[in-house]
Formats: sequence, structure tokens, C-alpha cells
Amino acid sequence: MKIAQLNSATLPVYYRDIATLLVEADTSLSSVETQVYRLRSALEQNSALIWIARDEVGIAGMAYLSLSQDSDGMNRAQLKALRVLRHKRGQGTGKLLLNTLEAAARMQQRGLVYLNMPTGSPGEKFLRASGYRCLGGLPDYLCSGAGTCRASIIYYKRLSTFPGVR
Repeated sequence: MKIAQLNSATLPVYYRDIATLLVEADTSLSSVETQVYRLRSALEQNSALIWIARDEVGIAGMAYLSLSQDSDGMNRAQLKALRVLRHKRGQGTGKLLLNTLEAAARMQQRGLVYLNMPTGSPGEKFLRASGYRCLGGLPDYLCSGAGTCRASIIYYKRLSTFPGVR
């Protein structure tokens, strides 16, 4: 398995594979194009880092890290997406992507990585095994365009502390 970091020029090359990952993750087809556009915009603004995991067949997974641009948030980054194709799960792809993402966060001096996900998601067990701590839940936090809302749970991992951060 090879990990490659994408940029705004290479992202469109992998549009179909990324769309497959997003659709498999229950993202509606109508919003896939919007999401890929947002990814490209974030890459162009240097507020995101995106990786893909590839094998001899094609893309097996992707990871998306959003770098906080808030003046009081330069120590943190949000894990926006960690997706692995269902038939590729359990083979170390997610762990490889997560390790890559965490190393990049450290390089960007982001000592705190956090995320939210639907409560009860299968990814919770993976995150706990990877050292992420559960902060708690928020009711009705994740809402679809159709007005369906679901509870979300927040996880975080402290990668390191930096001078001035207590």
C-alpha cells in the first residue's frame, strides 16, 4: 500500500475514486461534486491536507485533515475524513492513513487532532484503539439537507504539547 499526498492539481485526477469512497460512506451523489470542490478549495488555501492510499488495483482509502486557521487554534487540526473501502478494511490501510495524518499534523505543529462522527459508528472502535479519547456527544449535531438529524460523538488525540500550550 502506498500513501500519496494530493494537491489542488492532482485531486481532479482521482475524482472518480474519491467519489466512490464518499458514496460508499453514505454521501448522496448530488453532494459528491460539491465536496470535491470544497476539498480543492481548501487545498488551494493551504487549510487542508489530503492523502490517498493506493494499491495495484487503485485507491483503497483517503484521509483529510483540516488545519485550523483561527488565531486561537493554530495548535489544532480536525480530522474531516478517514475513509477506507469496505472490502479493504482490516488490512491496515486506515492505520497507515491515520499515522500519516498524525505525522503531518505534528510537522504543522498541530498538537491536537479532533473529529466528530455519528454516534455508534464502526469507526469508534478503531479510533479508541488508535489512542483517541471520547470527549462526549452532541444531540442532533449532524443534519442532512433533507432535515434528518443524528447525534454526533467527539473524539480527540493529543499528539504533543508546544511551548505556551498547557
